[in-house]
Amino acid sequence: MSTLHGEYRRHVRTGVKTDVSIDLPLGNLDTKTLDVSHRGIAIQKPAVLNLAAGQTVSVVFNRMGGKMVQARIVHVGENHIGLQLDQVRFTEHDIDGIIRTAPWHERFLVSLRRGFWKAARRSGVLLLNTVLRKPILRLYRPSFIFAVYGNERDVSTYYTPRILRMIPPNILAGFIRHRQHRGLLVGSKFLESELAEDSDKVRTFLRDLQTEFPTIEKVALVGRLPNFALKAGLEIAPPYVDGSMGTRYMIWDVARQMRELPEYMSESSIVVLGGAGRIGNKVCEDLSQLFSTVIAFDPRYDQEEKVYTPSGMILRTAKELRLTEHKLFIGLTHHGDVVQDLQSYLAPGALIADDTHPSISPAVRASLAANHIKVMKIVLTHEEFSTWPRMPAWSNRDIPGCLVEALVLLEQGNAVVESLESFATTAVAIGFHGKLAPPVED
Repeated sequence: MSTLHGEYRRHVRTGVKTDVSIDLPLGNLDTKTLDVSHRGIAIQKPAVLNLAAGQTVSVVFNRMGGKMVQARIVHVGENHIGLQLDQVRFTEHDIDGIIRTAPWHERFLVSLRRGFWKAARRSGVLLLNTVLRKPILRLYRPSFIFAVYGNERDVSTYYTPRILRMIPPNILAGFIRHRQHRGLLVGSKFLESELAEDSDKVRTFLRDLQTEFPTIEKVALVGRLPNFALKAGLEIAPPYVDGSMGTRYMIWDVARQMRELPEYMSESSIVVLGGAGRIGNKVCEDLSQLFSTVIAFDPRYDQEEKVYTPSGMILRTAKELRLTEHKLFIGLTHHGDVVQDLQSYLAPGALIADDTHPSISPAVRASLAANHIKVMKIVLTHEEFSTWPRMPAWSNRDIPGCLVEALVLLEQGNAVVESLESFATTAVAIGFHGKLAPPVED
């Protein structure tokens, strides 16, 4: 929301204005919303009543049959109050219902804004990849590329099938700046599901990248793309970077911070969901330096096995009941929403640090929150990093772990990937730090 600070910039803006009441001990306060998002509400500030940040109030939507939600005041401005929904979220159905309660001119403005931004995004992608493509590549001179893919929901935001037929196969999707380095976000015309199923499409995507950008210094491969490349029989050799060391450093740094949170300081174990994967195995070894017990949970294990390391023990298992005894989780599954099938085995008070691609969806996060299970996104940060426009489900200041390795190599050379310890030392010296961030809603 534009009217709320910091956290609310992470949410979808609607700008809808409708009548609400704030349920207070001394009576109801009638006011209007200034904006509504999936997890937040901005309301007009009352002239006769002072409300302070930190208070929890009940918000009643008068034109929705008295629908009530609990919200916490997080910001008090000169003319507005920002509220956050902590334990629930508005679904798309809820948002549409709220919009329908607004006056006709407000509904028209919401529809107009939505249509404008969708058309603007799609027109921008079309222009960037046709008329502006050659002059931008000539003037911008990128030194690295972040090669990405999307799912059907992501890509429909940025282009239609008709636009896809009009643009080159390597889709210029955004600009990245890190210190003195310039990079490009380049998307595949193939969806993630297509790349997972068809190795020929993986080979086509990576071949087209090499053909169009023959002198690029580093190409960072997003998410599961290194696995798709290996499945296709391709060697991940320079300029391609699989990103595993950056991901391992990010998770290690965040896991260290999770253990230092007041409510989890007594925890001596952590669970890696997806612990049998290419990166998952290494992550479990890394985390055994921080926790005496690491549970490597993965359905691919056909029997339990204990692996002892110099500093701890790794239990490899596919038994869901093993999850009930632990509070800290790292999400590394092939798809974030896999965690929904495990929800009944997770104890209230558990914290899931999510590094899945695609991430745990808002609907599943809301279901987990109803059972007092918190989900946070694992990211890396650097004060001199930014992307424009931001990636779906990411803040423009947050960095995926799979990109960081390429950024470190650009500055320090290949020697830093020899071990996690040496990579971490270099990454910290450059200014990269892991962070648990609230998930972005879209």
